[in-house]
Amino acid sequence: MKKSLIIGAALVACMVVLTLMSGLAQAQSPSSRTGGVEEDEGKGQEVTEERVTPQFVGPTRFFTGDCTIGPRGGDVLFRCFNLGFTNPSPRLILCQTRNAPEEFIDHSDQFACQVIGATLEDNGSVWVRIRRLDIPGAGWGQNLHINLLVVN
Repeated sequence: MKKSLIIGAALVACMVVLTLMSGLAQAQSPSSRTGGVEEDEGKGQEVTEERVTPQFVGPTRFFTGDCTIGPRGGDVLFRCFNLGFTNPSPRLILCQTRNAPEEFIDHSDQFACQVIGATLEDNGSVWVRIRRLDIPGAGWGQNLHINLLVVN
């Protein structure tokens, strides 16, 4: 539990830094205009622009989870549940594969973790697809885990 909180906090810190960096880059962009509506030269059509400002999410709206996938024979569609989020359409769901905490990190396997969807069923569930990338279609023998970060 403590490791998942540390991982969640690290991911949040990275997102905040990236959000701030994109906000600064946007503010310094030489192509940014001050107007909201302008006319496209030569075509007579209106072009609208909307400034986007970074939005921060309260720290009580982050939910983390560690789900055990285990060894499998191929591509897996898996549901992690009891994550505790209450929004049927979370703003962001991040997924990362990893070895079990007690295993030495010596596997050369490469995985993709794709978030398929989320539901409020069973106190917040997330559907993910796990696929091995280095040997497509092959399974794996290690006790694979996934870390999830849900922004409500």
